[in-house]
Amino acid sequence: MSQQTREARATDANALPRWGAFGYPNYRRYWLASLVRVFALQFRIIGVPWLVATELGGSPLWVGVVALSQAIPTIVLSVPAGSLADRVDNRRLMIWSNSISGLFYLLLAILVATEVVELWMVIAWSLCTGALAASVAPAQQAILPQLIDMRAIASAVALNSSIWNSMRIVGPAAAGVIIAVLGVGQAFFVTTVGYAIATVLLISLKTNPRARRPGDDAAGGMLEGARYIFRHRLFLAVIGLSFFTSIFGGSYQVLLPFFAEDILGVGAVGFGLLEVAAGTGAILGTLAIIKLGASQYRGIVILSGAAVFGLFVAAFSRSEYMPLSMAMLFGAGFASGIYLNLGMTALQLLVPDELRGRVMGIWSMTWFLASVGGFFAGVAAEFLGTQLTVALGGLSVAAFALLLLAVSSELRTLPSTERTDIARAPAG
Repeated sequence: MSQQTREARATDANALPRWGAFGYPNYRRYWLASLVRVFALQFRIIGVPWLVATELGGSPLWVGVVALSQAIPTIVLSVPAGSLADRVDNRRLMIWSNSISGLFYLLLAILVATEVVELWMVIAWSLCTGALAASVAPAQQAILPQLIDMRAIASAVALNSSIWNSMRIVGPAAAGVIIAVLGVGQAFFVTTVGYAIATVLLISLKTNPRARRPGDDAAGGMLEGARYIFRHRLFLAVIGLSFFTSIFGGSYQVLLPFFAEDILGVGAVGFGLLEVAAGTGAILGTLAIIKLGASQYRGIVILSGAAVFGLFVAAFSRSEYMPLSMAMLFGAGFASGIYLNLGMTALQLLVPDELRGRVMGIWSMTWFLASVGGFFAGVAAEFLGTQLTVALGGLSVAAFALLLLAVSSELRTLPSTERTDIARAPAG
């Protein structure tokens, strides 16, 4: 055998699977577990507001209080949960969190089915399940390097995101049918079953041992992830962009029912079509990541995508024509699917392994802030009006992205995901 032939075979052996992260059996099981769990979560997302508003006779204010009860512990506990993810087995942490969460959903299902549920019980239940969600969120991101070759991280991030975007279309429809036909209590039984299946799939994972260096366990405390982010401007820029998106850019999602009912006059069916338009755009944008992740202009794509997202949201806020509104939301979803997933890919590639959980915990916290942003958007809409509130939110995201384009050379020159020689910044 010639030297050239041997080198060619060695290259083939080291090549990434044709289907990216899906080429790794462990990742396929992890992805399927996530798919089942997120599908089951849609029954909670639809079912809890329905339970509060119709079964318990709560006002919109109480629906907001229950949503905040879910969000507050996720925000408060995200940083400690990131520290926990750096110190324990992520797979075991996910198994325990899924198992206990499933039991909580079973408890709520029984309380509803036996007609003994009260509003204070739902608030207490929301606080507990919010805490469980926070405890596992960083681990769900930190486990990826133990499942795949890091060269496939762009496709792994995109495939993970595609779950949420696709379930945003499929899940609410399925949950609505179950609630209408069988009742809201049965919807929570579906969530329980979903969490049980996800737990079994996670138990079957065979993760690679996490690479550790001497001193990793003592690499700073709980806040070391925040210190690392503030010391490295690239991380500060990417996470800042996520923060602005959650607080300001996501306000249209909370106020979308008012657009459907009061501005566009399309009712519940139109509301569903608007959600489908945004979700479809996000799915297609996410799929584009597999190609764009290799672009040498990845930083420019992130910043341009964020600016375009904000402009599409602002344009949507001014539309009073249903087809145009759907087109604007499709564009916003497509742009967000690109820049948010590329930002997550950048973090996964560049963060030191010993700080991965803590940095991912802060990233997760920015997404949990969306509920808080929605609450303030609702208050602002009372004084400024729905359309102006959403327009200002979208323009804020676009302005912040353009500011970063001007001042963040680190993000503008972000290297390609194909670069396997990217030097990670030191943790210390």
